[in-house]
Amino acid sequence: MSDSANSAAGGLSPEERLDALESEDVVSIDEDEVTLTLEFESTRGIYHDSYMDADEAEYHQAVADVFGIDPDEAADRIEELGVTREQFVALLALDSHVDEEYPLVERAHMAMMITDIAPPSPVPDDITEIDDDTYETFFEEHDRVAVTVWKRFCDPCRRLKDDLAEADSTFPEDVAVAGIDGEATTEFRREFGVEAAPSVLLFEDGECCESLRGYHSPDDIADACADVYVE
Repeated sequence: MSDSANSAAGGLSPEERLDALESEDVVSIDEDEVTLTLEFESTRGIYHDSYMDADEAEYHQAVADVFGIDPDEAADRIEELGVTREQFVALLALDSHVDEEYPLVERAHMAMMITDIAPPSPVPDDITEIDDDTYETFFEEHDRVAVTVWKRFCDPCRRLKDDLAEADSTFPEDVAVAGIDGEATTEFRREFGVEAAPSVLLFEDGECCESLRGYHSPDDIADACADVYVE
């Protein structure tokens, strides 16, 4: 249903939905800049961890439960409606976060709006950010690559970010350092078995030679680099 048709049928207009999201503390609006609130992002992070990497059967069952359809029909309905996992995660977070009751169609429209509001990247500003569309090219351009995996609302990630900012010699000079948003790069994480953030993966000629899962000190990372990148 288009927004104009939905409004004519008694639904909310896009502007009214945005106002509702602001009143529910889902978004913050400052001089026409719309951002997601930290509280909502924290809630969304919980559902993201539960469903972004869930297997197809579990995901389809969750969709069936929310939309009240037969699980066997879920895959076809998802394809028919063009629902992404990001939108479904946003819908679940919205249901958990808001106080008012909104019809399912309105919550679905709100979830689509939410996914269009890009949250800030957890990758440090001084690190080249790559994603599912660019990491292969980055590997082709550099023989030796260290990829750091980051996540929002992650205390070990914050600790590693602070440590690396103070440790200039953690990675050898001939190693290209890149970072990824662990919540947005599902293809990369599946290919290289990344299950935790932070993680540090060391590559040579496109092959992952070492994977440090969870927090590791700069000294630990430097030692791993010394082992992998032996001259």
